Amino acid sequence: MTLAGWGAVEAQAARIRALPPGWQARRADLTNFIWRAPHLEADVSRQPIDAEAMGALLELANERGLASRFKALFSAEIVNASEGRPALHWALRGGGEPFARANGLMDQARKAMAFARSARAGGLGFTVRSILHVGIGGSDLGPRLVWDALRDYHDRSIDVRFCANVDPDDFAEATAGLDPATTLVIVVSKSFLTPETAANAALARAWLISHLGEAGASHHLAAVSSAPKLAMAWGAAEERIFPMDEAVGGRYSVWSSVGLSLMIALGEAVWERFLSGGAEMDAHVRDAPLSENIAARLAMMDVFLHTALQIPSRTVLAYVHRLRRLPDFLQQLEMESNGKSAADDALGLVGPTAPVVWGSVGTLGQHSFHQLLHQGMRESAIEFVAALDAGAGDRGRGRALLSNAFAQAEALLAGRSSGIAEARLLASGMDAARASRQAPHMHMPGGRGSSLILLDQTSPEALGALLALYEHRTFAAGVLWGINPFDQWGVEHGKVLASELETAIRTGVEDAGDAASRRLVGLVRRHGFGD
Repeated sequence: MTLAGWGAVEAQAARIRALPPGWQARRADLTNFIWRAPHLEADVSRQPIDAEAMGALLELANERGLASRFKALFSAEIVNASEGRPALHWALRGGGEPFARANGLMDQARKAMAFARSARAGGLGFTVRSILHVGIGGSDLGPRLVWDALRDYHDRSIDVRFCANVDPDDFAEATAGLDPATTLVIVVSKSFLTPETAANAALARAWLISHLGEAGASHHLAAVSSAPKLAMAWGAAEERIFPMDEAVGGRYSVWSSVGLSLMIALGEAVWERFLSGGAEMDAHVRDAPLSENIAARLAMMDVFLHTALQIPSRTVLAYVHRLRRLPDFLQQLEMESNGKSAADDALGLVGPTAPVVWGSVGTLGQHSFHQLLHQGMRESAIEFVAALDAGAGDRGRGRALLSNAFAQAEALLAGRSSGIAEARLLASGMDAARASRQAPHMHMPGGRGSSLILLDQTSPEALGALLALYEHRTFAAGVLWGINPFDQWGVEHGKVLASELETAIRTGVEDAGDAASRRLVGLVRRHGFGD
């Protein structure tokens, strides 16, 4: 590795480690670590980072050419080197200068929206009361998150159900209580060959046929795919098949026709507001210098925390119930994008890339895994996500949500000494001997940093801005680590092996897989899974 600036970053990490725990609580430059962008702010003042460390990270970003890489992204240049493609998810949001391929993407989006308008108006030959969205990975996680977050903005005339797991219990749960006569099935699959999605697509079609007959079922099918012939073979009419551009990766694709279910259920006005929020964040990231660019600065901080300081994970805590699926979405976005070991830059890697991302709804986590965050011996970088319209109009519940998020952040940093714990026990009336024994168990080391992403409100615009921010942050972190955030060869390899082993289970081929896999193939064949 020949990256000169990385040594300076490591020196800053060593200096930061030597500071007393909780030093951030006494910082005099707090406002310099509250970063504003459209519809939200990021307060990173409790993280173990300061102006000197940020200066070294900015030099690293300059050495990596991050500003030019942002320019390349927004100019539709090749940024996915291993596959020779641009990354055009941002163009689906309608910002930036028009260019030929973006115009093509917008034409596709207009075709999808015209279908959505027709579906809402009864133009499909039946009244759509429910949509069964069949997909997996990026074809599922983004739409699920957006639907959960924005469902209160729709008119409640259409429900959306999601089916992703190949386990038939998932399909049974997704279709429970649905009327096939008023259900539209939309299958989202780039190749239309993904085994889980193909299996669920077949189940969905059979379900419709069993109730409506073959001719009737055909009116209830639509597809989003780059394989129109396979989609038509499944049963979707050609005019009900919407393409997926190869330059839009699955985990970045919710803005595209992948969001067709959302376009129908939420309606055009809400969908456009969601896109506009993303476009506003695009404009900020495209135009702001790195020193003021929220995505770049958060990416710098990520690299500092997870590589220089070697914090292995990030815990995302959503203190907004409607964002409860955000940790699931970010797991794919960040770990599939940046969980790499192959350098994409001649300067090489700087060290382990991408944290393990996990999390939950904040107040639920307080009653389960927050114990480890406060007193455990495994370190994690914490990220709280909250909104200033917390409580959905109930000010008391909103206060409870926000005060819990703020209190957790403060407690993680401040900790509590055994002495303070003992004094409080004595003040409560506990006898001295018992207080002395109990106080050590109440000790919390503190010094555990956190960030707060605070939305102005949980609106379509704010959600669009938030997701676009995470996308650009992920891209920028990949650049700083020296990897390509847009391929996923590890995922592809697993798919190939799964197909080979499924064939072995079905046919009894004896030389597939390693010794452990061959034993398991034999075991499941004896349990009736062969032909």
